[in-house]
Amino acid sequence: MEPRAVGGLTCEQARGATRAVLAAHGVTGTDADDALLVVTELVANARRHAGGVTGFHVSCHPPRAVIEVADASPADPVDRPTPPSVPGRFGWVMINQLTEHVNVDSGPDGKTISVVVVARTAEQAAARPGGATGDGRR
Repeated sequence: MEPRAVGGLTCEQARGATRAVLAAHGVTGTDADDALLVVTELVANARRHAGGVTGFHVSCHPPRAVIEVADASPADPVDRPTPPSVPGRFGWVMINQLTEHVNVDSGPDGKTISVVVVARTAEQAAARPGGATGDGRR
């Protein structure tokens, strides 16, 4: 999917675009589910905390995919300790747990968060069930 300005991009639209890119490369199952959770949280956070989505891009080259979400806030995401009684605030933690790499590139007009997720084809997942890196994480 090509980068574009997408100020009104919804979580549902981002999931649909991500699902299509992953499916076109034969990525399904847990890896696809994890990528969809990550893209949902990135877009929800941009909409809720950062002035909206200003750019979105997904690329897939199994066994990895890259998801990029740009927003209108130059502020870095904040990992705030939250008491269990307070709803929410788990998205950034989950993003960091479900990705292999997270990069935040901030500038005066906003930031782009780029993440790398495991995105194996069924054949790759069957050949290396311990994860694409073999670290047993999955």
